[in-house]
Amino acid sequence: MLEDSITSNTLKTFFAVFPLIISSFALGGPVIDFRDKQIIINQQADPFQLRQIINLNVNAGGIEKQRISSTRSTMKITPPFGLDENQTFPWASAEKVVVGLLKTKSGGKRNRNINGKSIPYYYYSLEVDPLIVLRGEKQLSLQVRRKNDLRLGVSNALRKLSKEIEGSVSFDFSKAQPKLDELLEDKKLGKKFRDDLKYVRASYNGVHEEEPELPDEEELVFIALSGTSSTKRLAYWESITATNAKRIKNLLDLPYGWSLDKQGKPVSPWSEYGEQSHMGEEAPLILCSKSGRGFSPADKGLTLSVSKIPSEFIQSNYSNRDGDGFVSLKLRNSTEFPLAIPSLRRNRDGILWKESLACLVSSTTSSNSVITNSVCLPKFSSLKDLEKTEPTILEPGQEISTTVNPLLFSNFPEITGYSQLSFRFCLGKTVALTTFYYNSSYHDKIKLRIRAGIPTRPISLGD
Repeated sequence: MLEDSITSNTLKTFFAVFPLIISSFALGGPVIDFRDKQIIINQQADPFQLRQIINLNVNAGGIEKQRISSTRSTMKITPPFGLDENQTFPWASAEKVVVGLLKTKSGGKRNRNINGKSIPYYYYSLEVDPLIVLRGEKQLSLQVRRKNDLRLGVSNALRKLSKEIEGSVSFDFSKAQPKLDELLEDKKLGKKFRDDLKYVRASYNGVHEEEPELPDEEELVFIALSGTSSTKRLAYWESITATNAKRIKNLLDLPYGWSLDKQGKPVSPWSEYGEQSHMGEEAPLILCSKSGRGFSPADKGLTLSVSKIPSEFIQSNYSNRDGDGFVSLKLRNSTEFPLAIPSLRRNRDGILWKESLACLVSSTTSSNSVITNSVCLPKFSSLKDLEKTEPTILEPGQEISTTVNPLLFSNFPEITGYSQLSFRFCLGKTVALTTFYYNSSYHDKIKLRIRAGIPTRPISLGD
């Protein structure tokens, strides 16, 4: 009876993975250890789909989840926050930035086996109490604290401190900590309840040799967050000092994609393309020190949105679930007045989308560790040879659009395996965000086809 049961369970498991076995002969791929034998799974198979199939069949007997290995590991060992000692965090390109407190709710060190070696894997569930939101307030997904929340005292102290802030520009962050410490000594704060006390859910995970350092729970710090879900990912944090407070605030004042040189002067992502004073207003708010290109803020009321264009041919393994990289960008004036857009230039030939647009690309591995953060630009002809330009003006309710493919942009990161990408399309400080599932086995080939003008038929057809 026992032997019959084992045989039955084994057959159930075999038939569950049989379709994947058949599709793998030509391509090779991840390996599943099955009773001292190896079943080769299609390399192009969606790893998330594969995981679901295995989860459905672990009770059938014979398959052990923890013994799944891959011929091409996507788990990379990185320094904490993805930065080594020679790198600095790109605050100018950060998605969401607050000054506040960072609390560790739970988590710590775990272990993962990578290529036969045990590597520490760190995961933390976090809470962020904001004092000042410097960037991305609408995307923070703020949560309201409940009456019995243990962090009420902290939230009340921050709220009381915020009443002294007239504006983040003039506020002296370096003097805020002593005042906060004084307020936190007031035990009465924890007994008060306000229905407008809010916080941000966050998390951090990564595969590191060393443990990531996190601040004291009552230390005011700069906090960079990313992600589109209600739980944001902690991208970076930095203690507040008189020196770095000025530097970080100056970086956040820049348009997306810009940076500061060693002398603290603004540099645009187009700085290497020669003289460009004609690509901005006569008296810009910010001026590129290398190219003369200027930035002036657009009038309020503009909405930039992005939508992915589905591929004409969907792969059987859904490796192009998000398409071939083409997206539609729409810029709309939702006000009742004409709006000028100094960052989107035009001349007598039309709107200069390619010459005005920048795209910030963040790439993450399956361990959710950021492995690259690149400023990418569309391919365009010489900026020096353009005639005098002027800002694009949208009439009330008017909408304009264009189609671009960021996979073909300059400086696009090299990606091996699969990765969840974040695209931020930027016109100065006007930004639209979307995610993109990238599979190198498909998209590396499809990019070559697009560049060569070859029809994007399924690669499996061999044409």
